[in-house]
Amino acid sequence: MLVLLVIAVPAMGALVAARLRNVEDSPARKRARYARTMLILWTMTALAYYALLLHGLTPADIGLHPPSNILWYGVGPLIVAVLLAASGAGRGDISLDYARKIRPVIPNGTVDWVWFVGVAATAALCEEFLYRGYALTQIAALTHSVFVGVVLSSIAFGLGHAYQGRIGIAGTAITGLLYSLLFLASGSLVPCMLAHFIQDMFGAALLARRLRSPALEVGPTGAPGEEGQAFRDIVDDSADHPGGTIP
Repeated sequence: MLVLLVIAVPAMGALVAARLRNVEDSPARKRARYARTMLILWTMTALAYYALLLHGLTPADIGLHPPSNILWYGVGPLIVAVLLAASGAGRGDISLDYARKIRPVIPNGTVDWVWFVGVAATAALCEEFLYRGYALTQIAALTHSVFVGVVLSSIAFGLGHAYQGRIGIAGTAITGLLYSLLFLASGSLVPCMLAHFIQDMFGAALLARRLRSPALEVGPTGAPGEEGQAFRDIVDDSADHPGGTIP
C-alpha cells in the first residue's frame, strides 16, 4: 500500500501526462473525471483500511478520532487562511500557467459545483486518511523516525498532484507538511480533514474566478514542445484529482 501511495500514483500520472492537454474539455468529461477521482480515492482508502486490519490496527490508531481539545478545529482554517494569503490566491494573484493546468478539475456552473462538493469532501477524508494517517504513521514505524514519515508522506502528497505542474507540486507538498504538523500536534486527523475541505472549496472558487479572466483562452492551451513534460503538465483521466491551491 505504501508503494502505491509513494511511487505508483505519481508514476501512473506521469505516464499519461498531457493526455488531455490538447483535447477540448466538456461538462460530461469533467463530471466523469470527478466520478473516477472519488472512486479511486475511496478504493485506495478501503485498501489502506484493510492493510491496517492485517496489522491489527484500527483507523483510531492512526488518528481517526476527534481531537482532545475543540480549539484544534480552529487551527486548520487558520492554516488555510495563511496559505491563501501567502500564495497570493486570496488577492486573486494566481499564475495563469497554473490556472490553465488545473482548469480540467475546476467546476464551471451549478451542476459542476454539486459534483465538486463531493470531490472536495472525498479528497479531504480520503487523502488525509491515506497520507497523514496511513503513510506518515507507517513510514515513521518502518524508519523509526517521525521526521522521515512527515517528509516522505508530504513529498508523496505533492507528487500525487503532479498534474498541477511544478508550482502545484511544491504548494501541495508544503500544505501536506503543515497538515502533518497539525496532525502530530492535535493527535487527530479530523482538523486536517476540515482544513483540507475548506481549502479545496475556497481554492476552487478563487481559481474559477481566475479562469473567467479575459487573459485566459478557452480550450486546449500550452506552448509547443510542452506536451512531453510529464511532471509539469499532468491532467490525467484516471489519476487526476483536486491539490497546490486544490490539495
